[in-house]
Amino acid sequence: MRTTLVIGAGLSGLMGALALAEAGLQPLVLAKGQGATHWTAGTIDVWGADERTPRQAIHEIGATHPQHPYALIGAHAVEEAIARFRALTEAARYPYVGGLERNVLLPTAAGALRPVALMPVTMAAGDVRLGGEMLIAGFRELRDFYPPFIAANLAAQGVAARGVYLTIPAAFRRREYTTVILARMFDDPAFRAEIGRQLHTQRGSATRIGLPAILGLRDPLSVVADLQRASGAQVFEIPTLPPSVPGIRLFTILRDAIERSGGRFQIGSEVLRGHGEECRLTAVWSEAAARQQEHRVERLLLATGGIAGGGIRTDHMGIIRETALDLPVRAPANRADWFSPRFLDPAGHAIYTAGVPVDPCLRPIDMHGEPVYTNVAVAGATLGGTDTVRERSRSGVSIATGWAAGRILAGNAS
Repeated sequence: MRTTLVIGAGLSGLMGALALAEAGLQPLVLAKGQGATHWTAGTIDVWGADERTPRQAIHEIGATHPQHPYALIGAHAVEEAIARFRALTEAARYPYVGGLERNVLLPTAAGALRPVALMPVTMAAGDVRLGGEMLIAGFRELRDFYPPFIAANLAAQGVAARGVYLTIPAAFRRREYTTVILARMFDDPAFRAEIGRQLHTQRGSATRIGLPAILGLRDPLSVVADLQRASGAQVFEIPTLPPSVPGIRLFTILRDAIERSGGRFQIGSEVLRGHGEECRLTAVWSEAAARQQEHRVERLLLATGGIAGGGIRTDHMGIIRETALDLPVRAPANRADWFSPRFLDPAGHAIYTAGVPVDPCLRPIDMHGEPVYTNVAVAGATLGGTDTVRERSRSGVSIATGWAAGRILAGNAS
């Protein structure tokens, strides 16, 4: 029996799987592990490379960069994907706020300021443009989140801020503390009541309190509301190093929506190779216990994450390959051109633009511009053609092209 497959469980794969599931195609999501949701901030960057608003950028980019993923699918498709994403999170009681009209500046765990278009409502009060004094609070037991350091860096940028450490109540002491363990503690009303009392004592003249993004896994809106009532100030989350609690929340929302619509997941199954006949992919094989599992393919969405996600790999000989289906990859031909001489070159490094070339229907194409497989669509960072990290567009491109690819494949099935 042939089936609809999605390779990859990052944002692009999940949005594509959602589109396919809602079209009644019951996709199977295959992934070698958790996607980028678990490692990134949980915010959505649509465009931050220059002073243009995200909406301006997605409408204008085709004139200067016709092979950019936004240009390939068109501004209307980008806006449609963002609207569907926002509706999904709203329905799940974890709404994303912001929009395409402007970026919001949020503090990071290093005290830098990062522009984002959309963010969970639990982070919204962190917008530095709102003014007022910030209190940055955390726990000594949580590695790589240092409130005095964050506050000092914010103060150096003109943001009134100070940092304090909170004490974990004795009844909740553990031998090990991670973001997920602490998030589960905040799910306990007794724990957050004690933390709320400490925040009230430490608040002083601060009107906003920033905490690490660990304010519950099950119902973060209730956690934030309780802490705000207890402290007397607005409370917001600051993204931490992985594992990302906001990312885990987002993955859970998308996974649950896909499964409710008939989709399935098989995590821990790396796709190793594929086989096609007459421009159609017919089968792929994934890694299984002591053997390879065959999957007969009706249609497939490839969203393996490109260079950063391991979907495209390079070696010391200068060979670049797409790892799942061995599709053509567009990249600098000479290995010497992969990297700029300066590590932090503002122009970035050419190798990070490597990706699978596609036609306007997101089908992979060969060097002559002909589709390799007519029943395959490519999405997310696997597309290449631009450095989405440097542009601050990575999650926006993932959401937009994932949704568009799923819709295209679903339309071809009708």
